[in-house]
Formats: sequence, C-alpha cells, structure tokens
Amino acid sequence: MTRHHHQQWSDVIVERKVEWENGPESRAVLLVPRFRRGPLAKWLQPRLKRPNFRVNLDDIGSFVWNLLDGRTSFTAIAQAMRGHFGERAEPAEDRLKKFLIILHKNKFVELYQPAAGTQTA
Repeated sequence: MTRHHHQQWSDVIVERKVEWENGPESRAVLLVPRFRRGPLAKWLQPRLKRPNFRVNLDDIGSFVWNLLDGRTSFTAIAQAMRGHFGERAEPAEDRLKKFLIILHKNKFVELYQPAAGTQTA
C-alpha cells in the first residue's frame, strides 16, 4: 500500500512479521531481530546473547497487536478498540492508521487488501 486513503483502509488486513511474547501486565513485547538479512543475520544472529531488540507496546497497542491475525479487517479492529477502550481510543480510525503505518515502516507487519470476493472479520 503506497497511498493511505480512507476507502483503502476500511478493508485492510494486517499480518504480523515479527515474533512476540506477553510481557508485564499482558502487554505485547515485539522481538525484532538485530540483523534481518545478509551474512550477519545468518552467521552472527544465532550466536548473539541477545539476538532481538525488544519493543514494548502500551495497552492499546497490545490490544491491537493481538487482533492482527491476517484475517481481521481495519474496520473490525477499530470497532473492537472502541468497544474495549471507549472514548480513550478516539479517534480510533486515525489512531489505528498511524499505529499500523509505524508498524509497517518498521517491517513489523505487512498490510494487505483482501482479494475480491474474500470476506474479512
């Protein structure tokens, strides 16, 4: 996705591209490899004491991360945010869009438009 128009976002689905674990207070901690490709990734990465950077998400980010299953649509995630966090999540669509753009730029997720005829949650 190169342009981020509203009509493009409504059906976007997101797939995680990094490993993660539950941290304190059930918040998601993303495990991002220090080296992602090339000889350092193949040779040095497995030998490192700490091969991953740890990215700690806040409560809203963790809630969203748990919904990024490659099937749930942008609209469904925004609605779930509203249902769980109420006014605190507003403006839900803008907030979610900004969060997903950051995750995508850092290669933590991949954004997809579902194929015609494919249903999303």
